[in-house]
Amino acid sequence: MSKRRLSSPRLFSVKSNDSNSIDDVEFSPLKNKDAHVKIPSIFFEDGMSLLKVSSKSKKRIYFHIDPQTWMFIWNVANKSINPSILPVLNIQKLFTTTTIASKKLQKFTIDDVKKVLYQQEARHFRDELNISQEFENQWITISYFNATKKKMKTLHLIADTEVDAKRFFSTINNLKKLRAQLSDKFYIDLDNMDEEQKELVMMNSTSSPSKPQKEYLSFDDIVKYIARLNINISRNHLRTIFDSLDFKTVVNDVRVINFEEFKEFIALLKRRDDIDHIWDQICGASGASKEMDFRSFKKFISKVQGENFDDETNDKLFYKFCNDTNQWTTESLNQFLLSKYSKPIIEGSHDDDYYNQPLNEYYISSSHNTYLTGRQVADDSSSEGYVKTLQKGCRCVEIDIWDGDNMVTDVEPVVCHGRSFTTSISLRNVLTTIKRYAFVASSFPLILSLEINCSPEAQLQTRNLLLEILGELLVIQPLKGVALLPSPNDLKFKIILKIKKTTPHHLVLTETGSLTSSTASTSFSEDNGSTTSSTSNLSSGKKRKKKQVIDDLSDLAVYVQGQKFRNFSLPESKTFNHCFSLSEKTIDLMLKDETKQKSVDKHNRKFFMRVYPSSMRLRSSNFIPISYWTHGVQMAATNWQTYDLGQQINEALFDGKDKVGYFLKPKDFRKPLVKHTMRNILHLEEKRIKFNITIISAHQLPKPKNKDTVGINPFVKLDVIGARDIHYDNGSAVNQTSIVAENGFNPTWNESFSGTMVANQLLFLKLSLRTMVSKDNDLLLGVFVCRLENLKGGYRYLPLNDALGEELIYSSLLVHIAYDKA
Repeated sequence: MSKRRLSSPRLFSVKSNDSNSIDDVEFSPLKNKDAHVKIPSIFFEDGMSLLKVSSKSKKRIYFHIDPQTWMFIWNVANKSINPSILPVLNIQKLFTTTTIASKKLQKFTIDDVKKVLYQQEARHFRDELNISQEFENQWITISYFNATKKKMKTLHLIADTEVDAKRFFSTINNLKKLRAQLSDKFYIDLDNMDEEQKELVMMNSTSSPSKPQKEYLSFDDIVKYIARLNINISRNHLRTIFDSLDFKTVVNDVRVINFEEFKEFIALLKRRDDIDHIWDQICGASGASKEMDFRSFKKFISKVQGENFDDETNDKLFYKFCNDTNQWTTESLNQFLLSKYSKPIIEGSHDDDYYNQPLNEYYISSSHNTYLTGRQVADDSSSEGYVKTLQKGCRCVEIDIWDGDNMVTDVEPVVCHGRSFTTSISLRNVLTTIKRYAFVASSFPLILSLEINCSPEAQLQTRNLLLEILGELLVIQPLKGVALLPSPNDLKFKIILKIKKTTPHHLVLTETGSLTSSTASTSFSEDNGSTTSSTSNLSSGKKRKKKQVIDDLSDLAVYVQGQKFRNFSLPESKTFNHCFSLSEKTIDLMLKDETKQKSVDKHNRKFFMRVYPSSMRLRSSNFIPISYWTHGVQMAATNWQTYDLGQQINEALFDGKDKVGYFLKPKDFRKPLVKHTMRNILHLEEKRIKFNITIISAHQLPKPKNKDTVGINPFVKLDVIGARDIHYDNGSAVNQTSIVAENGFNPTWNESFSGTMVANQLLFLKLSLRTMVSKDNDLLLGVFVCRLENLKGGYRYLPLNDALGEELIYSSLLVHIAYDKA
């Protein structure tokens, strides 16, 4: 492979061993010489040789980094590789066939990279792919957005040596940190540059480090400079700013600017008219005062922001952001609004009694088909699904258990979406991953919803794996022997199982492979409460639509025992620990019938119900969970791999205080029913709410991932979900703001949505930042969804997620929020 060298960006200092070749590229932000990233020369010459591992193949690739664009590029080796000549650490043992030749280049940018896992952090992936632990120190996994396939992908790599692995991880991780720093500090501080740094800015963008500096910059030079900074702003807008300068120099009939004029250009680009406007609102319409004293600051915090900080906190915050004269400026205000002290979502902890109610009195953050990475028909299964949901605080995950391939007694069960083209993963690896991540985000109980589709032999293996791997974390006996549901506080750091009870008999697997019913032991479940013997004999070899679950396994579910729904009057619907699992199609039919709807509402005050998406949702889309929360359903299980409106609302409900996956149902859904009051308390109390939401500005918006667009033409769309009635004021924006043409860097609106609406506690707001790409077509840039009562008032920067639910860490939406009960 021929060597190639890529030019380095002049935004940074570039160091090399001699003037004729670049051995390593070293990035140093002009603001801070000490913060730098060194890119080993191998990444922009031959490329680092790595082994790419997937469930289907193992291939030798070469990984490159373009230091000018921060583009990552990799391609499969052009020649087939003989496993015997692979280098150190016995890496040839990983090959079963030679590498397939390919010249196709795969590319993604630094902004596409969402996560980089290294060594032990990526153990669940290595285990899932059955790679020996001896390669753990050489393992790197990159999660990134694949623009071609328009989905998140993972790249699993094994370096030839531990040293190479460390170089690879450090380079990419440090580039991500530098990208974040540059975004946070707006890339460059021109006022504190020394002569050497000044030269770097004034160099031609494609010149070598040894080329003499340019005395002037043309407009084209500036456009290249802005593009390198990944600022999404149109050429026309840049031209407007450029032309507003007082030009004094023309070279070869081209107007140019010197370094001092370039500083003026950057100042105009960075100017925050929106913050100046907020300052005027706070300090007076005249804006005469450009400083805020401590007294004015306290008034702003309490009256405008609605915060109730104590005197000590106010004191610390004021002096943390004040200037040298102990006053606040517009920059102080902006830095405070951007800080962790001004987050838009209400935080803190609930009182001690909040988590002391029985489990059935809570909404529980729940996942459906947790193991899937995409569609339920033909996408992959991965333990990463459990990692992501548990890290976000999910408290009920699903495990579909099937017989392993070519099932024999020594082959363990697998997890997959049965009777489809999805891949499978080892149940052992899934349970190991769950154990590792179960309580990283929440200490409250985790529910494993097991869907048993395997043979009796595999069910016994499942039981043994649960006990072996989860051990003392499992609750398999009632606390204190009492037949009552415990509280979340009672079950901290514990795992409970939801397993379906399919037979009224106590089934035992015999040595011959048949199922025999015997005297049932005493249980809290009335389905298993018979003490009479039976002699029925069921062959395990018969084909059945649904596998029967042996009691050795189902008896582990002491607090959430699945029961097939028949009706609400039978004995099984009265056992304290039963749970009915209904598809959305089934419960939707029930809710259309007034009598059945009342039965659902009554049942869910005391007992568990889980609702899951219809099997007709082939693309793993989601229902709107509010439809079932308003009828007391505790576990509205959504497809977390699909970040549509249903999933956005599901996450938003639990994104308030504590963020632990348990949300106490409103009192109206927990009150004991009395016949003469039943009709009046079936529905949540509604209130009339006045609201005023001002969309001020947005910042550093990304280009759409799935569309090549010349410029960004953003607007903001408001959706209110859960309101029964909404009326906008005269003069209010309705549904969406106006469009700002060709500005994805700092578009400003200052437009308000105001009016009144009638709603209950389950009211959600969705603000979508979109861009017009044609007259009749727009694309999503970012979205923010929250429950209204979780949202703080005042001026707030709202974080944005992309279409896949990943946070856009460089982008934000500045708003002013005001609402109250009318």
